[in-house]
Amino acid sequence: MRMTLQVQLVLRSLLADPERELYGLEIVESTGLPPGTIYPILARLEAAGWVESRWEVVDQQAEGRPRRRYYRLPPEGRVRARSALAAADARRQSRTRAVATPARQVEAW
Repeated sequence: MRMTLQVQLVLRSLLADPERELYGLEIVESTGLPPGTIYPILARLEAAGWVESRWEVVDQQAEGRPRRRYYRLPPEGRVRARSALAAADARRQSRTRAVATPARQVEAW
């Protein structure tokens, strides 16, 4: 799984309360990303086995809204997500240190 910033935001949203299922628009709201970005990411995460989803069972007419698709990280997905995010954070910190550290100046002859 390629750990783009958008994928990281989706994983962080799902890990915020790992026992809770979130429906797509909740993830859109928590990440600030558009639905056209979120749903393909969720589909890739699900195809990779990191995320599980289910359609809610609801009387759409009585509720006055379409049914929702809920997403969650299963236990193995949580492990993978935490590991991938830790690695991404470590890479980011490494790059930040490299940029923040001034280059050594070579003494003039």
